[in-house]
Amino acid sequence: MSDDIRIGSSIELEIQGVGNGGICIARHDGKVVFVRHALPGERVIAEITDITSKFLRADTTTVLEAHKDRVEPPCIYATICGGCDWQHASLALQRELKSVVIREQMRHLGEIDSVNGARLDDFEVAALPGDEHGLRWRTRNRFVNVSSMGLGMRMSRSHSVVEIEDCLIADSGAAPLARQALHLNSPEIETALSSTGVHVVVDERGGPWLDEQVGDRHWRIHASSFWQIHKSAAKTFVDVVRSFANLRSGQSLLDLYAGSALFAASLAADVGDKGIVVAVESNIDAVRDARRSCSDLGQLELVTSDVKKWLHQNREGFDVVVLDPPRTGAGLEVSEAISKTAKEKIIYVACEPSALARDTGYLQKLGWSLTKLRGFDAFPMTSHVECIALFER
Repeated sequence: MSDDIRIGSSIELEIQGVGNGGICIARHDGKVVFVRHALPGERVIAEITDITSKFLRADTTTVLEAHKDRVEPPCIYATICGGCDWQHASLALQRELKSVVIREQMRHLGEIDSVNGARLDDFEVAALPGDEHGLRWRTRNRFVNVSSMGLGMRMSRSHSVVEIEDCLIADSGAAPLARQALHLNSPEIETALSSTGVHVVVDERGGPWLDEQVGDRHWRIHASSFWQIHKSAAKTFVDVVRSFANLRSGQSLLDLYAGSALFAASLAADVGDKGIVVAVESNIDAVRDARRSCSDLGQLELVTSDVKKWLHQNREGFDVVVLDPPRTGAGLEVSEAISKTAKEKIIYVACEPSALARDTGYLQKLGWSLTKLRGFDAFPMTSHVECIALFER
């Protein structure tokens, strides 16, 4: 690498491909460069933002040769706010880039080339129902309070804040609602919009209460409790998990990292009164929300526990295991415990492709086959994507 390369230097790059995390990949003097705001196949001028012994980071400043699906970002803050990664790409291209990332992660870390006989190259990320433009989908939002005068968002990989008038991926009522709370002098302002249309500012105790609905079931949860943030995500994910599980009356279901028991409660009716559903969640407030909302389900047992600890103590087998772990994934130890616990199926809901791919590799070596894989663009304009995978013995 040239000695004159330093932070702030500008270099010309040929973009070779897409990487996980909203970046593209290029090389300069033999060193890998992770480039933001570029697209595969483009020739760009980029400014160096970080230098390590293994790679460089850079932000595109000038596009010399553009991808045919490059578009003008709808948001004026797209190049400086850290919230969105792909506003400069058409929605169709965004989904193709996410598909490529998942294919490469599954091939590299999961060591698979096909899913139930279908080529991995045929896998595609799909839009969620009703999402035509990729904007105004986000129901949970966090804004920075800028000196009690305005709202801000953090810049990419930085604590620096850019002041904004609006966030186009947030529901249209989020920023105006947050602005009304500036006088509270909280460093950050969180808003939450329920599926029933109630929009609130989250208070210091995690309230107020919100009513959520998926199908015929209702939940009463804290505004700060985890809930799928895309307006169409909760129902779509429940429908896919239900179809993968295909539970019968009298069977058993284990829901790990259960949150407020979205999957456990939604699928409880499928096993009937003679079936068993156990939901394990470490967050006590989430379990309390679930207990408050699901008291009518006699077959549902709610457990407050760390998942790893509970699995080590458990001696019971379950026909189907559902897990929706944090972004870091389940890991080897939990995967091994789940493999011993699940009798027929494991359904893995994942928000990080690399974690899913790594755990896929673990499960395959433990005797499980990946038989179905769905991908959803649950976070348009960002690099994030949701996958639901079915493993069978």
